[in-house]
Amino acid sequence: MQNGSERIDGSGMMSSHSEQGEENSRGFSLDDELKSLDVENLYKLVQNLIRKNPEVHRLVLEWFKEKAEASSFVEEVVTLNDELLMKYWEKAEYIISEFNEYGGGPEDEEAEAYHWLNEISELIEAGIISSDAKLEFFDCAFVEYDKENSGFDDALKNIFFAMCETKEEWEYLVAKLAKRPSDWRRKLIMRIQKNYLCNETAYLDMRMENLHYGMDYWDLVEFYVNKGDLQKGLETAEEGILKGEGRLTELFQFLFEHFAEERDTANIERIVRVTLTRKSEEKVMLDRLFEYYKTEGNYEKAKEAQLKAYKLMRYGNYYAEYTKLKAFLRDADWKQVEPKIFNEIKEKDICDYLRICLDKNMKEAVLHTILNPPEYQWGMKNKFDEFAAKLEVDFPEKIIEYYWQNAYRNIPRGNRKTYRIAAGYLAKVKHIYINMLKDDSRWEKRFSDLKTEFKKRPAFLDEVREL
Repeated sequence: MQNGSERIDGSGMMSSHSEQGEENSRGFSLDDELKSLDVENLYKLVQNLIRKNPEVHRLVLEWFKEKAEASSFVEEVVTLNDELLMKYWEKAEYIISEFNEYGGGPEDEEAEAYHWLNEISELIEAGIISSDAKLEFFDCAFVEYDKENSGFDDALKNIFFAMCETKEEWEYLVAKLAKRPSDWRRKLIMRIQKNYLCNETAYLDMRMENLHYGMDYWDLVEFYVNKGDLQKGLETAEEGILKGEGRLTELFQFLFEHFAEERDTANIERIVRVTLTRKSEEKVMLDRLFEYYKTEGNYEKAKEAQLKAYKLMRYGNYYAEYTKLKAFLRDADWKQVEPKIFNEIKEKDICDYLRICLDKNMKEAVLHTILNPPEYQWGMKNKFDEFAAKLEVDFPEKIIEYYWQNAYRNIPRGNRKTYRIAAGYLAKVKHIYINMLKDDSRWEKRFSDLKTEFKKRPAFLDEVREL
């Protein structure tokens, strides 16, 4: 009786099924079979694969493209790139169309669409796509771009701009954009007319009809300045600071720098008055005015501008402003204004107030504040850590309690994130006990008691295991 996995071959020798399988497999070689196919059968094989999996079509095109590039057959590369362009768009279009319908979609589909759009961008960077293919792409892509609901609008716009090279292509893009007028599309068209088609007449016609915001005026100012017509640029900027809405930063800066270079104090003062009237860029322009007067050696005017600038502050950076005032003002003037400014900063920004207190060596006041934070300064406790660190040497016991309380409040009803915060504070407590107070035993006792209290919180114990 023989084992089921063995049989007697013709020579009377036993052979296993696995050996038979190896012999059979050696009887067929895919590599050899493919090499033996004639042109007709190879064609049939590829067509069959394409029918069963459309993805094969793209892969075949990419294979031929690599082959053509290696052989420097430019005409073939162009033809293949043209076809690949539409294949890549077909992949992206399917997803973008769905996103347009629903106003968005899954992140993995979004990533896939961006992948195919990136493939298109790489084709463009290679610089070998026919003009006809580009125009066909515009026709197809604008169907989705015009819906403006997919979230891919910026990516498509960037592709449109990167794709255009010839006058015909830019004009075709302008025509596409003009079919659905909007403020944004008008800006894009003006940008094309000005920067790519260099059609000054078309640009100016549109620009003059669309002067509403400060940035509209600034766009026109740049146009005139780049043309070498500084006077027209100045006139446009003057009109913009009076009529423009929204952001006026660039206009005021342009005028200020021009008049400062001319040492034209009267006009500098005039445009600063405009900022105060229009309530736009007041603080920035007063700071510039201060620097101008300071350079001119006009102390009284500089002082006036600096104090006005301080009064216009609405949030943040009070410490820097305080330091700047202290550095510039004469002693008598500083003594007169400092108490009021100091108290105002206490009400406006407690952290900047504490920074000033440290500069004034008012450490007791800082300690009192961080241990008893004002109620109106909600959410400031963690921001006091920088001050606690600077008080460790002078008030180690008090700062231990500050750190301990901050650690403790992060443990009950906590999670991994809050436990890590607690561990950070406990590390600071340990540092003061051991390295500053040389009192290892007190640290070990308090830490041991804390771990006992929260022994049913294994995640917390894990986070503090290295302390």
